Amino acid sequence: MPQTPGALGRRYLPFLALAAVQVLLVAIAPSKVPTSNSAQSSGNDTNLNVAGAVHENGNPITDTAAGTSDTIIDANGNVVPRPGGSTAISAPRNQSTDRSRCDKAGKQIGPPGYKSMPDCQPVWKGGDNGGATMTGVDATTIKYIAIKAQGNAQVNALLATQGLAASNEESCEAKDAFHKEINKYWELYGRKFVAMDGVGANKGSTQQSPCNYPYWQSQCSLTPPDPPCQLAEAKVVASLRPAFVLFGGTDDFNAELARQHIIVLGLGSAPGSYYTERAPYYYGLLMDGFRQASFDAEYWCKKLNAKPAIHAGADVKSTRGWGATPGATPVRKLAVIFPETNGDPAARLSVQRFKNFVTGQRCNSPGGVLLIPYASDINTAQQQSVNIVQQLIDNKITTVGCFCDPIAPVFLTQNMSKQNYYPEHWMVGVGLIDYDVLGRLYDPTEWSHAFGVSDLGQGQAFANTDAARWWTDSGRSGLPDTTENAVLPFYSLMATGFMVAGSQPTPLSIHAGLRAIEPFASWQLTHDPHNIKVGFRPPSEWTAAMDTREVYWSQTRVSEIDNKPGSYCPVDGGHRFDLGEWPTGDPAVFDSAKNGC
Repeated sequence: MPQTPGALGRRYLPFLALAAVQVLLVAIAPSKVPTSNSAQSSGNDTNLNVAGAVHENGNPITDTAAGTSDTIIDANGNVVPRPGGSTAISAPRNQSTDRSRCDKAGKQIGPPGYKSMPDCQPVWKGGDNGGATMTGVDATTIKYIAIKAQGNAQVNALLATQGLAASNEESCEAKDAFHKEINKYWELYGRKFVAMDGVGANKGSTQQSPCNYPYWQSQCSLTPPDPPCQLAEAKVVASLRPAFVLFGGTDDFNAELARQHIIVLGLGSAPGSYYTERAPYYYGLLMDGFRQASFDAEYWCKKLNAKPAIHAGADVKSTRGWGATPGATPVRKLAVIFPETNGDPAARLSVQRFKNFVTGQRCNSPGGVLLIPYASDINTAQQQSVNIVQQLIDNKITTVGCFCDPIAPVFLTQNMSKQNYYPEHWMVGVGLIDYDVLGRLYDPTEWSHAFGVSDLGQGQAFANTDAARWWTDSGRSGLPDTTENAVLPFYSLMATGFMVAGSQPTPLSIHAGLRAIEPFASWQLTHDPHNIKVGFRPPSEWTAAMDTREVYWSQTRVSEIDNKPGSYCPVDGGHRFDLGEWPTGDPAVFDSAKNGC
């Protein structure tokens, strides 16, 4: 069955403008709240008194006294000061002076047009690269496994209406192209990345022909999710001992790999605590849930709180009689919808943090915030949506925020329209809902009231994207399928993380190298609406995305992505804001004179 990807992406320092829908649906599957650092051993270094300490190479310290020359990392991935010692990571330097792979700006020369390469390293001329410095690494290879989620026929059918489904062969060919590019351009200190195949039914190389790129084909249900299956697969993946696993899976899947000292490069939307609990083995490309909650609360408190719901439909503004006086537009009353499958706490943790912000910590929302969970199960999505809409109407909700996957609004907006209920659809930046092509899946009469926060950058023609350029540079003709910008950033993050770690990489030096890179492509530096500010800096040092923009839906605006009508109109030229930067005042949305759409 073809995979279930979401769509296109942009660049990375490592970064993307979006990730695959299938990765997102897997990521919101049921999980358990971390109660201790699942990446670490329970053994303690009694001399240092640091619970869960590990050596720099990621191996647990089980004896009572670590050697005085050891570098120690605590449960949060930070270097532990040693009495009378240094906390510095002293990776051996590359002694080569050959800078033939450096551009004039001092960056590593990368694939044509790729603007997110790390600082250049001299060409490796041989020497001691440390050999087996961490799991999955030896003197000549860096082993990794790319996970491909199982497709779902109903999800595929929805996405196919907008050209967002890729065949196994198309997906395989693109991954093979990206694999070749990272081995070609990144300095790997005498090593090469080696993709590992699945075993038995999970053997990806035989799922299509003629492409035989190795990957792990999951056999676990996408929707409804199957966490026990994911955990069982994680144990087998871990037994293969890769250095990296790309795309990840459910939280149980990711936690098991982190526990076994394997680095997971996942989507990035989990609560911030999930990443610190699994440090230094868990990274994400999108914004973590806690940072997202802070952005959304800032926007709500500065722009929407305690004001009339002026962007709702006529029914909400007047005919339902929800205002203080007959015909008056009611003050906004907010409901937040979020996935909570089989008691999964992940989304609720972030949503609850948002609620706390807007019900006392930062501002006070009239009527509070109604939280409505749903199960991520496409087989029951229709009936769930009917029930949710009735709850919204019964509680006189004027404004709906959907902390959802991108499929949930398909059913939700259809049922809202059937009930002639047109609230404000306040966008909160999650779930890839703010991607032009996915926005066309939602009922247009409902989505004409959609506005708010977008994490994604402004789209561009697919032929001008990194996936298209990497594909061509790898020697292939034509273009890859249009979902592959969702995949490419995982490869570039893996390669960049390894390169900035130095010639003798460890999980700790990978984190230190990524954290040392200056945040990239901020609005203040580039004023380019296509770019997203990214970096691995506290308080979100395990996930990349750092800023947001303001948008609203236009049924007539032509998307830069595919030259078709139906896209998100950027406010103020796509101006992007970091935390603390959102201006006060009413949103400048649905203003064609100001925004041109």
